[in-house]
Amino acid sequence: MSRPTSIPGRLSHPNTTSPLQAKASRSSLPSGILPRGSALLYVIAAIALLGALGGGVAYFSSSSSTSQLARTRSDQAYFAALAGQEYVKARHEYYEANPDNVAKSQVFADFIADLETNGGVYVLDASNRFTITVTILSAVEPYRYKATVVGSYLDSQDATPENFTIDDAGATGSGGSGVEFDPVSPDEDDDDELSPGKMNRKTPVVTNASTIDGGVYGDSVTLNNQSTVTEDVISLSFVVVGNQVAVGGDVCAATYVLLENQSTVKGDINAQTYVTLGNNTVVEGSVYAGGNVTLQNGAKVLGDVHSGGNVTLGSNSATVSGSVYATGDVTVNNAAKVANNVHAGDDITVNWGGTIGGNALAGGTVTVNYGGTVGGTKSSNTASPPRVTPTAPSACGTVETPPLQTFTAGTTNISVGWDADKDIAPGTYGSLSTGGQNVITLHGGTYTFSSMSLAWNCVWRLDLSGDDITIFCVGNVVFGGYVTILVSTDGVNYLSMWDVDQNLAAKVYLETHGSFTSNEQGRWFGTVLAKNNITFSGGEDSTGNAKVIGALSTVDGTITLSNKFSNIYVESNFAKANW
Repeated sequence: MSRPTSIPGRLSHPNTTSPLQAKASRSSLPSGILPRGSALLYVIAAIALLGALGGGVAYFSSSSSTSQLARTRSDQAYFAALAGQEYVKARHEYYEANPDNVAKSQVFADFIADLETNGGVYVLDASNRFTITVTILSAVEPYRYKATVVGSYLDSQDATPENFTIDDAGATGSGGSGVEFDPVSPDEDDDDELSPGKMNRKTPVVTNASTIDGGVYGDSVTLNNQSTVTEDVISLSFVVVGNQVAVGGDVCAATYVLLENQSTVKGDINAQTYVTLGNNTVVEGSVYAGGNVTLQNGAKVLGDVHSGGNVTLGSNSATVSGSVYATGDVTVNNAAKVANNVHAGDDITVNWGGTIGGNALAGGTVTVNYGGTVGGTKSSNTASPPRVTPTAPSACGTVETPPLQTFTAGTTNISVGWDADKDIAPGTYGSLSTGGQNVITLHGGTYTFSSMSLAWNCVWRLDLSGDDITIFCVGNVVFGGYVTILVSTDGVNYLSMWDVDQNLAAKVYLETHGSFTSNEQGRWFGTVLAKNNITFSGGEDSTGNAKVIGALSTVDGTITLSNKFSNIYVESNFAKANW
């Protein structure tokens, strides 16, 4: 629904000229009139001229005032209708989520009853209101309805209201097709555990300039400067996002979320306490916070902001492209902007240069200081409804803990001396240790070791011409620095891990009930599950390629990454079958 170019009821200025065209001159004066009398006539004529002009000005002024009044009335009715449309959309979204976990037919009936509360009449203030009329088009799945909203303006001097009507409020289609209502099925969202899937569990710190293919999950999560996470970030406490960081999905925290300068989140932010967006940060979705939300200078939210506390938009182009809903106060500072509407449980303050493009509905007062702008209705002491309350942040689901397998190591140790090679057949062994500068070859099948310690400059060859390679280790797994990983698809020819099909990493799985460590220039091809910690040390890979092609996950420990770490996510066949 676009706003009309001409508003009903608007008056135009009349096309008139001055009613006085007389001109007096000395030559036209009657004979016998002395110059003194002539001067008096000039005075009288001037007074008459001014009076006539005054009447003309009054006429124009009255006409202009009438036009402006009509315009104001139509605008007020228009913005009242927009407030009603927004209310319908907000309640639609609320009930579609099925907050009471009831049958779909019941939640649809509850939604319709909500819209029809008080006969569908919602009072914004003494002069503005909107009325919702609902027509049920289908009471069975797929549920459909039509909501018509009439915004009305009525002042104390005129008993005839000015109305503006919006048909199919909230509809995506046209032609009276109505709106589809598709609620969540009961119990559909009861399971708050997420698949470990493409989540790096648990990664408390993503190091400087690292790139994580997939999501990050941890007891707490810190994304250091210039790092990238391609999917969601989930924390059981806080999330801190450093400078110039990019998150490709949502961010969810059990406590607070802090974005530092020039960082970007592609999805939504959910935080049970507060959210602070640093200078020139961008959230392309919406923000949901249990506490305060602060947008510092130049920060932008392209969706809506929902806050259980106060919302503050900083100076210098802090922007919310949608609407703001707050339990407390909303403050729009210098050159800040809310493109649509603001609903505040307490006060709304718009300071010099601040803008609210739509309506401002406050449970307290609406104050627009000099130089501030509210494009729509300003309604103080507004009850809810029609004032829309914020949507609470979603709880962060926990990522499922991958199950550890049960296995027992053997007693036959394998020890490989300096600069020696070893081809190892699948089987059950004791410890595996190497002296350095070795070539170790594994084949399709299952290996079990009590511990693994491979010294520096190890060439780790994986023969993937046949079955998958599965490695179980009771104790720790340690690779010395500068490991080289080669992969074969025919059992004869071996290529670098970066020169083969990366999906071959799905054929390799390593599980340790201790910790996994890959030292300087450490690399891995396949999935690693560690009961304790996973550590990659050293800086960026010397080749500029990803250090890991595969997946990393821990049960009780944490994942520690080197600076400029990068990975390509490939989950192993074993993990897909058993996690």
